[in-house]
Amino acid sequence: MKVIDDGHVYELAQLGGGTQILTFVKRSGGSIQHNEEWPGVQTQEVVRVLIHRTKYLNEILPCPETEDAIYHLRMVLFMYEVRAWRRKQEKVNREAPGHDSSLSPKSWRNYPFEDVPFNEYEIELRPIGDDGHIVV
Repeated sequence: MKVIDDGHVYELAQLGGGTQILTFVKRSGGSIQHNEEWPGVQTQEVVRVLIHRTKYLNEILPCPETEDAIYHLRMVLFMYEVRAWRRKQEKVNREAPGHDSSLSPKSWRNYPFEDVPFNEYEIELRPIGDDGHIVV
């Protein structure tokens, strides 16, 4: 992996030779300002791909480690969506500069996140809104 634009563009090595470019969205908001912006994928979309591929591989040759990988990938996606949900509740990103972690103690590092209106089970299958996040 080679970093082309920190946090946004990566060159990935392919098995058998060559490379592919992975481009993440780069846009400005309330707390983040960039000199240049462009369209691209969100991390959550890439994680959805990884979940799907890992489930596919597990159907071919099942094993506990692959099932654990699926669980952990789902948790990655879940945590990104908890973060997005929390930021929407607190109007962070577009309007405010940062989090006040005291406002939502249950969703801040205290699993099972009783105040979050969704769970990690098959989170990759939930509908996606225009903002790239799950519809709650």
